[in-house]
Amino acid sequence: MNPARFDDALTDVSKVFAHPTEIVSAEDLSQQQKVKLLRQWEFDLRENLVASEENMTTTAPEGQSAELLRGVRKALIGLGADHKDETAAPTKTGGA
Repeated sequence: MNPARFDDALTDVSKVFAHPTEIVSAEDLSQQQKVKLLRQWEFDLRENLVASEENMTTTAPEGQSAELLRGVRKALIGLGADHKDETAAPTKTGGA
């Protein structure tokens, strides 16, 4: 993937990829780029879920965001990139 397209995808992953498996199977992405895109998508989806809970407008229905989030987590695990810090306090956005 050319650098400009990767940067565009990083800005809004869902506009370039419809499903996490598309990122995993993309032959023009390095392992590091795949993980970075998936982590960004995970963050965006978590933000959408929080916004939905607070009755704020989101770009996707809550059920769709939750399903995509499961797919992103599965893709990260499949790439061996799922390493959570067990000492971190969980939040709705996945951080500490």
